[in-house]
Order: sequence, then structure tokens, then C-alpha cells
Amino acid sequence: MDKNQAMIDYLNNCPSIRDNPLFFNFINAKEDNKQLITVANDKALNKPFIDGSVLKRYTLTIIDYKSIAYQAIPKLPGYTDENVEEMFDVQQIMDWVNAQDKAKNFPDFGKDCVVESIETVTDNPNLNGVDSSISPAQAKYSFSIQVKYLDNTEVLWRKE
Repeated sequence: MDKNQAMIDYLNNCPSIRDNPLFFNFINAKEDNKQLITVANDKALNKPFIDGSVLKRYTLTIIDYKSIAYQAIPKLPGYTDENVEEMFDVQQIMDWVNAQDKAKNFPDFGKDCVVESIETVTDNPNLNGVDSSISPAQAKYSFSIQVKYLDNTEVLWRKE
């Protein structure tokens, strides 16, 4: 099973991603475009068990581009700050992923893998910078997701 495609299919169920363009490893930086970037898996977690199964971790990063406002935070009642609202939109994707973990709703990594958890690595998105060379200027927010799973591909014996 292609884990990258499994994650694309899984993340397309998130309303914030489903309703906006999602790119894989390459992107055209525009408002609300989202990029899924694969991250080298942490070999240190590859924990083998006596039956031949291996505990593994799949990691990916999501980058979300949002327009920015070069204005101070408004202090008048009824006015909001665009930058705070945009960051909250990214936070909603993170909250969705963590809610899926709590509900035990995991991506399908195929019959030989048992997903144990999916979670964001941080509680809040990172602001990786602002691209002011495009109009309107875009903030680049990111966060990583880790999927912990048991790979049973090399299992020596199975329960009947």
C-alpha cells in the first residue's frame, strides 16, 4: 500500500483540505493552497518484535499559505485581526487530525499494517515566513503529522 496516497485520501476528508487545493511535494504558493511534504521516516523508531513485526512511524508536513495583513491588532470592539483568523484556519486542520486520533479513525495503510495513532507533532502551527514577492503577500504556516503503525509485512507466524 502506498502510504503517501493513503495519507492524501485520508486528509481529503478534512473539510479545510477537501475544499481547497492540495499539492504533493510541490506547490504554487497562493491563498489557501495546501502542500503535503513527505519527511524521511525516523529509523530510530523501527522497533522489531519477536514475531517479525516492526513498529514504525510515518511523518509528513502540511504547509498552508494564507494572506497576511500589515496592520496592528485592532483594539476596537467588533474588529478582528486577519492574521489571527488565518492562523486559526490552519489550527482547525490540526484539531481535525487530533480528533481523528481520539476517535480511532486512522488512514488505511493496507492489510499488513495496523495504525496505532495519528497526531500532530506540535499544538500550534509554525509560521515559517512571509513571501512578499507575490501579491497578495502570503504567510507560510506548517505543522507535522506522525502516524505510528505496526508493520506486519515480515511476520513469521500469524494467529489463526
